[in-house]
Amino acid sequence: MNCPKIASKIKKIIEHEKIQVILANKKFQTFEKWFLLVFWALAIFILSSLPLNDVFIKFDIWTFIIRKLAHMFEFGVLAFLIYRLLSQIEKKNFYWNLTWAFIFTVMYAISDEYHQYIVPGRHGVWTDVLIDSLGAAIAIWLIYLNHQHKKFLKKKKAK
Repeated sequence: MNCPKIASKIKKIIEHEKIQVILANKKFQTFEKWFLLVFWALAIFILSSLPLNDVFIKFDIWTFIIRKLAHMFEFGVLAFLIYRLLSQIEKKNFYWNLTWAFIFTVMYAISDEYHQYIVPGRHGVWTDVLIDSLGAAIAIWLIYLNHQHKKFLKKKKAK
């Protein structure tokens, strides 16, 4: 079976009215957001539990940069997922959701570095908390810019 046929079948399943009812259900949407958030947090935790191998111990500037960018990405995604969940729970307070998404992400970054500190073969580095926080801040900033852009388009459309 080729990819277009598989994609067509998946599209038919998703477009089925019973599936659409499930996807529109608020409880399902909240569950989905919780599931993705917990999955991502567990992935970070598991990756933090793995001992560093010789590839990462050897100092290479590109490896270092890629690892730090991965930290930023991981925690940027975490901030986004936390924001999505908070905005599902508290829809009206956009800035509150952004602030708490950032705070929760930084708290998780601190706990992640502590976790790495106590795991044999790992080293918790507090500068990584700053890098993780920068990733969260970038994600929050992108969410904010998207929100402002939508407000601008809404005002423009209303005129």
